[in-house]
Amino acid sequence: MNQVASKTSRRILLVDDEPFILSATAQLLRTAGYEVQTCEQWAGVASIVRDQEPHLVLLDYNMPNLKGDDLCAILKRNVINPDMKIVIFSSEPEDFLVETVRRCGADGYIKKNVAGHLLLNRVNEVFPAA
Repeated sequence: MNQVASKTSRRILLVDDEPFILSATAQLLRTAGYEVQTCEQWAGVASIVRDQEPHLVLLDYNMPNLKGDDLCAILKRNVINPDMKIVIFSSEPEDFLVETVRRCGADGYIKKNVAGHLLLNRVNEVFPAA
């Protein structure tokens, strides 16, 4: 029988330059049972992906110096972890996010301003049922 890993073994890398959003979202995900690594700068993302092998990267779109879609494209192109999902995490308008995901090859998007339970529902959709 094929067993799916528990939530605690499901690693999420949360990348956001806004400390409050980073902290609050990380706490929400940890409370839900996920292992969460955080990063406030795009410059550290590749090494964390290589070293920690997250299953999911929640990637802020509006990062200074390098937008989330550009970083997503770089991560997808370099194939550091081929099974890793990348989801754009942004408060940009829905139609903009749909186009951004299509353009950069992300696996989806989550709006930043959704209620906590809706954010968790979207994150849970990324992982196979336990």
